[in-house]
Amino acid sequence: MLDDKIEMSTVKVASDDGRLKTVTAREDPSFVETQTRTRRLFSLPQIFFFSLMYFSTWPGMGNNMYFALINGGPAAYFFNLIIVLIGALSQALSLGELASLMPVAGAQYYWTYHFAPAKYKLFLSWLSGWATWLGYICGLAGVLNSLVLLVQNTVQVNFPDYEGLGWQTTVLIIASLALMTILNVWLFRIVPWLEFWIGILNIFFFFTTIITLWVMAPRNSADFMLTKVIISGWENQSEFVGWNVGMLTQVFMYVGFEAVVHMGEETKNPRRAAPIAMVWSIAANGVMGLIVTATYIICMPGFDETIASRYPFLYLMENATGSKTVTTVVAVGVCIAQAGCAMSFYSSVSRMTWAWARDGGLPSYFGHVSGSRRVPVRAVVLTCVLIAILGLLNLNSDAFIALGAVTSLSSMALFFSYVIILSITLYLRLTTGLPKAEWSVGRAAIPLNIFALVFTVYMMIWLPFPTSPSVDAKTMNWCGPVFGLVMLGALGSWFAWAKDNWPGPNLAIVDFILRNADGK
Repeated sequence: MLDDKIEMSTVKVASDDGRLKTVTAREDPSFVETQTRTRRLFSLPQIFFFSLMYFSTWPGMGNNMYFALINGGPAAYFFNLIIVLIGALSQALSLGELASLMPVAGAQYYWTYHFAPAKYKLFLSWLSGWATWLGYICGLAGVLNSLVLLVQNTVQVNFPDYEGLGWQTTVLIIASLALMTILNVWLFRIVPWLEFWIGILNIFFFFTTIITLWVMAPRNSADFMLTKVIISGWENQSEFVGWNVGMLTQVFMYVGFEAVVHMGEETKNPRRAAPIAMVWSIAANGVMGLIVTATYIICMPGFDETIASRYPFLYLMENATGSKTVTTVVAVGVCIAQAGCAMSFYSSVSRMTWAWARDGGLPSYFGHVSGSRRVPVRAVVLTCVLIAILGLLNLNSDAFIALGAVTSLSSMALFFSYVIILSITLYLRLTTGLPKAEWSVGRAAIPLNIFALVFTVYMMIWLPFPTSPSVDAKTMNWCGPVFGLVMLGALGSWFAWAKDNWPGPNLAIVDFILRNADGK
């Protein structure tokens, strides 16, 4: 291993029998303690609701309605969600055993290091770590931007003269970040309960929304759900292409499905809790998402008018109910759900930042855990600063293009990390087999793994496609170019420094975490 070739500072520490022994600085118990002294605060119900709010599928299906409808119409809007839900479940089920075996904050890059062939483990872990971290950073920027735009458009429903300018979007993003930073640094003890009760409210607002529409809205005929409409321009090329491009809206709903594993070091009995919360929260979100999507379609006003509106979801609600007040109440509920999603995302991103720093992917300064707060304060602050900088891209009208380029990286980067670990896991299942885990899917593991890998690769083919075939700087899908640039940077840093200097994940830290994985 590369660890054996690297000269590292050493220290003398007392062994169990009282004698002094020499260990590397990374293995020094005092150093390990500063990197691992978090508290296990999340119970199984709390981490389930944390994961439930992370996905927030039913609010997301309203917020992202436009892009699904112009590429496939109502039929694609509904049936693509079924396809993506099956794919996301297969991904989660395939990696659930790894989450049970190693519920560590680094998740897939550490799994890659542990299970990949020795010759490739360092290189693949380096690529996986960078892809995962960047994917989460960019994804959080997108989630916050979506939340703020929903707030601004809800205000506009009641005050038509209001214009949500770019600088206002930036200010609201920074204000949201400040609140979430306070919660993550000074009030993190209440975050498990906060996510739990927001999760309960999320279910309440789900039923409020669908019951409101069922009672107040006029109905489309049942066959309207089977209507296929492609008006993005892809109908002139291929309906097949348009349909698949429309699916990317639903794909984003389940990107980062392993977010709950990044909280594994702060969860009680994570070997069971992490995979259970991950899988069942996807299933629960899928059921709610399918019900609400069918409701939106049946209660949708004129298709052309909906697509032409500034914010289709709010237009649908206002026209279906005939009331600005009812629309505002429902929109506030969706905003609360989106805020819960952003909070889950923020906590998970900061933990991924913390893990990647303590393993040398980022400066180790950010891998420190505060002794008084018992949270990775430096990683939380770094996350806040980076997202605030990305939020500044909204300051002028053309900057929405730049922000879109950054946030589009999330799906491609995380799917790339899934391809790596799903491939390694499948290879291991077909050869030596995985170690026995407390949570397992049994004999279904290999078929699920194969399907998940095929689904992930297939989606990566479509992720760089633009919404419309006629592209310019504003309509270009920057996912592919930005991802390529980022990966070139990761490769460059590998050959320039990491290949000869990066020792991989800190095994002393991981050993300590796994020994205490069943801590109460």
